[in-house]
Amino acid sequence: MGKLFAAQKVNTGRQIEWDFAKVFAIVLMIVTHYFAFCSFGNVDYGKTTDIMFILTQCSAPIFMFAMGIGMAYTRHDSPREFIVRGIKLLLLGLIINIMYFLSNYAAGVPLEYSLLSFIANDILQFAGLSFILIGIFKRFNVRTIKIFIISIGFSLVATYFSDFTFSNMYLNQFLGHFIETQGLNIVSCFPILNWFIIPVCGMLFGENLIRCNDKDELYTRIIKPTHSLTFIMLVVGLITLEGMFSVTGGTVPEKLMYLHASLPDIVILIIVSLFFGSLFYFVAKRSSPAVIDFIRKSSGNVTVIYIIQWALILFLTYINQFLHIETNLGIAIAVLILIIIASFILSEAYVKVKRHFLH
Repeated sequence: MGKLFAAQKVNTGRQIEWDFAKVFAIVLMIVTHYFAFCSFGNVDYGKTTDIMFILTQCSAPIFMFAMGIGMAYTRHDSPREFIVRGIKLLLLGLIINIMYFLSNYAAGVPLEYSLLSFIANDILQFAGLSFILIGIFKRFNVRTIKIFIISIGFSLVATYFSDFTFSNMYLNQFLGHFIETQGLNIVSCFPILNWFIIPVCGMLFGENLIRCNDKDELYTRIIKPTHSLTFIMLVVGLITLEGMFSVTGGTVPEKLMYLHASLPDIVILIIVSLFFGSLFYFVAKRSSPAVIDFIRKSSGNVTVIYIIQWALILFLTYINQFLHIETNLGIAIAVLILIIIASFILSEAYVKVKRHFLH
């Protein structure tokens, strides 16, 4: 057997296994958001919701890791292009924040608290800040390995100097983009200090993947330890409900500890991401051309899918405050499936319309 890695780039182009991973992640995100925000009167999700959140916690980290791989593979890799991409993602995140605001204010949430929605942070804000930060590092020719060392420092700070609280709730919410903040009505999702290490690890992996001579061998080596570790960590997490597996404080995901992952949590999530990436490599090898084509298209549409699913979920949540729909768990799951299907169909329709008018 020859060397696993070449000195030059030999494995270029789209990596279908990570397209699978991104589509898998977006579906899990939809499931998480649906169970968090959609309530149907007499339906008590109970332990179902707790377990669902724990099982879907890998969605954001897998997406972040795949995003890092994309950073290593992109041809649009100048500092300016990274920073512009980051600004665009922040603006797209603002669209979702506007939907938050309209949903909250229309539902009767006081204006002073509804305004917090405009500076709320979620995965798009995290992605935008990550692209901007990587762009700045690129501007000063900082190598990825050095960025990785810096990201470890970020994670250590976030792990051991956590739970910042400021007297002004708007300042609390804004700083939640960067550090873990707490406070009344404050939602600090995916602070950059906690999570930046994952896309950076994705970049490091991508820089090696692009030089890989034998992906069969690479992913076989990865999946052997990671599948066992993933299973063990999941079982331990479900039993102990500690750290990122904690559901203390309620079932709404903003209250879950995993949004403020510590360095040990991050190590677990990187292992899980590598397991699913490896698994999807072997799944892709056995998939039909039609499935591969669907995955490629959907992977390219994940940002649009993400925005659409939030629009559907927030709209459904809003109207149900007036309709007070009484249903059962089976129907609730059926509605969830419809939202997933609609998000994918509408995203493809949007892309086709956009392409038509741009060309």
